[in-house]
Amino acid sequence: MSGQPDGAAGADPGGLVEAMNSGVVAVNAAGRITAWNPRARQLLGYTRDEALGRPLDDLLHRAAEDDLPAGRNCRLLRTLRSGLPDHADGDAFAHRDGRQVMLSWSSAPIYAGDPAAAVEEPGTGAVAGAVIVLQDAAGRYRIERERHDRTAQVRRANSRLELVAEITTVLSSTLDEDEVLRRLVRLVVPALGDWAEVDLLIPDGRIERAAATHRELSPADIARLEGPLPPLPRTARGPLARVLRGGTTLVVSADAARAYPDEPLTAAQHELFQIMDAHTAIITPLAARGETYGALTLGYSRPGHGYGPDDRLVVEDIARRTGLVLANARLFAAQRNTAEAMQRSLLTPLPQPDDLQLQARYVPAARVGWVGGDWYDAFPLTGGATGLVIGDIVGHDLHAAARMAQVRNMLRALAWGPGVSPSSVLERLDAVMDAVSDAELATAVFARVQKTPGGHWRLHWCNAGHPPPLLITQDGGTTFLDEHGMLLGNPDLTGRRPDGTRDLPPLSTLLLYTDGLIETRGTDLTDSLTGLRRRSSHLARLPLPDLCDRLLEQMEPNGEDDVAILAVRVPG
Repeated sequence: MSGQPDGAAGADPGGLVEAMNSGVVAVNAAGRITAWNPRARQLLGYTRDEALGRPLDDLLHRAAEDDLPAGRNCRLLRTLRSGLPDHADGDAFAHRDGRQVMLSWSSAPIYAGDPAAAVEEPGTGAVAGAVIVLQDAAGRYRIERERHDRTAQVRRANSRLELVAEITTVLSSTLDEDEVLRRLVRLVVPALGDWAEVDLLIPDGRIERAAATHRELSPADIARLEGPLPPLPRTARGPLARVLRGGTTLVVSADAARAYPDEPLTAAQHELFQIMDAHTAIITPLAARGETYGALTLGYSRPGHGYGPDDRLVVEDIARRTGLVLANARLFAAQRNTAEAMQRSLLTPLPQPDDLQLQARYVPAARVGWVGGDWYDAFPLTGGATGLVIGDIVGHDLHAAARMAQVRNMLRALAWGPGVSPSSVLERLDAVMDAVSDAELATAVFARVQKTPGGHWRLHWCNAGHPPPLLITQDGGTTFLDEHGMLLGNPDLTGRRPDGTRDLPPLSTLLLYTDGLIETRGTDLTDSLTGLRRRSSHLARLPLPDLCDRLLEQMEPNGEDDVAILAVRVPG
């Protein structure tokens, strides 16, 4: 057809064009239709008689060109102007009945004169018309759309799996219940909603809104939403009450909580929905091992968003994982409280000798099992002296606590008697540890503090491998009592443990402590001891209880070990 003269532009090339599965349309140089095969009628709805002689852009108009002027601005006719072929993989065209149809098309010019020359140099011959071939693109686009939708679904699924994995990792990194819930609501918004909140069942029966967040509300506004809630009703009717009573996940509208205004808990939830401008919400239990710990509520404030079956599965998975973390956190807290109570029961009350002030502090390790090795002790001795002990049994478990009690009681018994030097007490303790205790290694400082006949206070001490005591004068001067010897419990270590003697100035403070106060992984011990001296110097004039508390705050023990402190204030 490309070599036919202008008058032949509409000539029928035979049955081939009529039988083609593609629509074939030919136009003359003026853009009027000169050929229209049956497939073109099927694709666009116009008969041959309706199409022939009419301008192409009257019948074959691309929807994307609705705002363009008609005529030769139509891209389908560009071939007439340029003399070059053109094509598009898919365009929306208007069908005769008004609907849109997706068609792929290609256009080729029909040259007047020598067609061979036009082939050798495209665009140089006189254009007598054009042929446009149309193909139905709806099927291909449907396949591509389905492929795109499946890809999007896989991408969303992967994104949510990554979210679940991230939430699991983040929540499992702490056993602090409040921190778990704060992290949870921050992680699920905006990935799964515009806002989120957690209502927690407290072991004593109360309900508390423990954490909340909204993509647009300020932290101050959120803080006002958190706090105590009305009690759980005996007969649960509202959605939150039903979930907290052991129910399953509920997807609710903004009006769901309005139905039971006489139920205080449900009324509180309805008030929250109004503040959050809730459009839809999902409420799911935080449960594990047969116990419900609370409920997670997620919601959208924007219309057009909701929670389908896939969303529900993701939210429930996150809630189950959170429930397990809460179960572990409460188990941790119970075990920790039990271990700490046991340890504290083994630490004897401090005596109250005349004039001397004594204060002690004990901070258990952060991990449940890491408790029991550190101890302090103070007790009266013959002749009006007061015995002081700080020690650390190797180990971080309840067995260490039991061994600590054995060693402490032995030391008390061995220290009794007039004129017994601190080094002798520790030497005898070292000799009997293996026989009467299963403690392996220990460090300790044993000291006597006593008022001399001249009215001065004097300290005698011996150090068995323990961090040195610190003497803090009233004016802020600090001195480590560095005399020390080998630790307890290792017969392969030989050598004496020297006794030390020091007069204690009026209003000075003697500080005994365990290594948990100064040893931090990755920190040089010398730097830590220097920090202890500097902080103690600044706190020298504080009352003794305040000095102990502030020192713990400023030293910031990392929780990897117990911390014990025994402080003695000399009268003025």
